[in-house]
Amino acid sequence: MEIGNRLQQLIDALDVSVLEFARQLGEKRGEKVYHILHGRLKPRYETLQKILQAYPQVNADWLLRGEGLMFRTLPQTPLAAITLDERLRNMEFLLFQLNERVGLLQQTNDLLRQELEEMKDKMC
Repeated sequence: MEIGNRLQQLIDALDVSVLEFARQLGEKRGEKVYHILHGRLKPRYETLQKILQAYPQVNADWLLRGEGLMFRTLPQTPLAAITLDERLRNMEFLLFQLNERVGLLQQTNDLLRQELEEMKDKMC
């Protein structure tokens, strides 16, 4: 999954507009974020740092590589506690990832079966 897609999922999960997200990063306008979301730009290191600073609950591994949960577990203080909604979003995201993987495995399985049938036909 491309980083633009992950950013869109993050914006959706945070339930903020693209403009509000951009403003949290210190941008006056949302153009840079829009360009990243639409694949016209790749985020710079500084932009990724600003995202992680503005939203400390975001898992850096997920943001950079798409690995793990969208949100990381923070120390359980009233200000840093991950909400039930965020946990549900994490679960929904994991289910989405698993569903994508199952689909890819099914496609691979179908291709292998087709190749096996072709090999059987050649041998007969």
